[in-house]
Formats: sequence, C-alpha cells, structure tokens
Amino acid sequence: MSLDRLITIITANTYQDLQNNQKILLTELEQLNISPKQQQDFIKKIIKFAKFTSNLKLRESYLRSYLRIFQEDIHFDGRGGSIVVEVTKKCTKHCIHCYSRCTGQREYIADDVLDLIINIARKHFKHVFLTGGEPTLDNRVFTLAKNNPDIIFFMLTNGGKITQNYASRLSTLGNLIPILGIDGNSPSTHNALRGGGSYREVMNAIENLNTHGVPWGYISLVTSINIDEVLSEEFIKDKINKGAFLARYLEYIPVGMEPNMDLILSGRAYYLLEKRKNEIINSNLIYMQKTTQPKCNGLLYFDVDGNIKNCFCFHYAKYNISKGDIGTSIKKTRKDWTSYHWTGECPIYADPRGFKNHLEKLGWKNLSTTDEPYLNNPEITQQLVHNYQEFLKIKANQCG
Repeated sequence: MSLDRLITIITANTYQDLQNNQKILLTELEQLNISPKQQQDFIKKIIKFAKFTSNLKLRESYLRSYLRIFQEDIHFDGRGGSIVVEVTKKCTKHCIHCYSRCTGQREYIADDVLDLIINIARKHFKHVFLTGGEPTLDNRVFTLAKNNPDIIFFMLTNGGKITQNYASRLSTLGNLIPILGIDGNSPSTHNALRGGGSYREVMNAIENLNTHGVPWGYISLVTSINIDEVLSEEFIKDKINKGAFLARYLEYIPVGMEPNMDLILSGRAYYLLEKRKNEIINSNLIYMQKTTQPKCNGLLYFDVDGNIKNCFCFHYAKYNISKGDIGTSIKKTRKDWTSYHWTGECPIYADPRGFKNHLEKLGWKNLSTTDEPYLNNPEITQQLVHNYQEFLKIKANQCG
C-alpha cells in the first residue's frame, strides 16, 4: 500500500533528506490519489512537521491525520479547525484560574456522547483537544487514541499523574500528545497559580515523557504576574531544551466565583502577548499555530454533559449534542455567537455584559453554579472593557 510506503519514507528519512528529495514523497502521493494541486501543500506540511520532530510515531500520526484532512477536504485552521472535549470533571488541583470547577452535572462524559463527538470531529475538524478536570484521570483517552489513529488528540494536563508507567503507555501511541500546563520558569511563579508542589510534578512529568520518547508540548496561562517570564526567549528555549516541540499561550480570564482582578492583563500586556505570539510563530523556534482572528468565531467546546459551548470560559449554551441534529446545532451555535457586533477580536473582553445579554435573548442558558462575576459584576466587566480598549488603541497606533 502507498500509505505504508509513505509512512516508511517519512520515518526512515531525516528532515534534510525529505527536503532534498521531495520526489519520493510525490510518487507515493500520486498513488494515494492526492490531486496535483494538493500534493505540493501536502509535501510542505510533511516537511515542516518533520523539521519540528524526529519522533517516528508522531510523524506517522501526523501523516495519517494530514491524509484524513485532505480526504475529508477540511480547510479550517486555528480555532475553526479544532474542538475541545471535556472528558471528566475529576481533578487533582485547585488552580486559581480554573474554568471548569463551577460547571457540570456528570463526573465523566458519557461514552455514547463521546462517540458522537468523535464522529463529527473525523469529518469536520483537524484536531481534538481533551481537557477536564484532569484528562489523565480518564483511561478512555488511551482507547480513543488507539481506535482513531488518524486523529491527533492533544491532552491538556497539569502533569501530576504522568508517572513512568503512564508515559510508557503513551509511548505506544503517536497521536495522544500531552500539553503540559507550565506557567513559570520557577516553582514560585508556577505554584502561585497552580498550588504548592505543582512545579515539581510537571518537571517530573517532563522527565518521564522524555525517558519514554513521548512528544509533548506546553501551554502557559498568561497573567499580569508572569507575562514577561513565560513570553521570554529564555523560557521558550528552556522548554525546547527540555524536549517541547509545541507551544500555546492563553490569556487569563477572571472566571469562577472568586476571580482575581490583579491577574487581568492590562492593555499594554495584552498587546505584548499578541505581539510575542506572532514573533514566536514567525521565528519557527517552536511549533505554534496562529489563532488570532479579526473577529473571534469561538472555539467549539463540548462539556462533560454534552452541552455545545463556543468558548472554554463562557459557560452558556443553547444546544446539547444528544438532542437534535448535531451539525445544525453547531451551525446555529456559531451563528448566534457571531450575530452580536463588538469592536476588536474577543467579545468577552470587548463587551462581556452586552454579549451575554444578547445570547440570553437568543435562548442561551447559564450552565454555571455561580453568577459569573466577570460577566455580571460591573467593576470586573468595566476593567475588562477598559483594558481591551487600551489594547486596541495601542495596536492601532503601532499599525498606523
């Protein structure tokens, strides 16, 4: 089979070999009925990823994933090309920024609901992010990856449960990739956000993953107290030297019953975050996907109860995956989301109360056990709006 030969080629050759001899890839792609127009793009993607990792299982998994994406004609990138699935509410931590704690009726997402989501993902999305709670507490993640070798699953984890044994199990797969939450280059910074002992645990997880040759990435929560640290070249190079091949950054949004206003990014800090993300992407230091949009269309998020949300922190929904046509529910969710008019990219920063009120009029319901102060407390919402307007002014001045 041409797929088997293509897998052999990308796992037996170095990045430089593939770069210098693209004809060997082209021959096999022709046998797989990849159109001439798509062949060059496909080859570029293979070679680009081969540059970032020499891990053979990961290369094979990405090849299978790319082939599915081409065959299903999936074109969405960034947020539009991914979904997030909350597989469990169970967790070992009480992180200060947790967006999951105040929601959810079930402890684990139901098997049949999970199957429905994966079937949708296979036809319409490039990647699946598994989250919680703490997804390493749900052993079904191994079954998911094994049964779907052409889908890349990124598992957002605090790393506390990634023991030598757990890393060994991961090493038998190439498509279940831990994304470790690392919020500082020192115990003091990281633990301030995630709790005592958390930094030691995530460093142990890195050692265990590296011992078994498991590829991993990192995600950093960016707040007012760690922004300079986690966006620094020193931080990024340290993670690369430790073995990371992928990076993501997420700005702090004051969710939950007791949000910490001191962690909210100022307008200047928000601008620095956007600027540095673009610099990191353009530098090719580490693999990082561009997620910035002129207008945020949201990020499709299925919670543990099967509710179809459109943002990890916005705990409102109108539809559930187990009721009605799934495709129609997803389209209506996104249509409602973009039907509100706001200035800038993020509606939650730009106009949280107006955005919430608009969606409530359309039938969206609050799924949280708290009143969500960042959407309803005038002091917090005004700070978010003020800081975001400051960011937009700085950005306009810099672009002008």
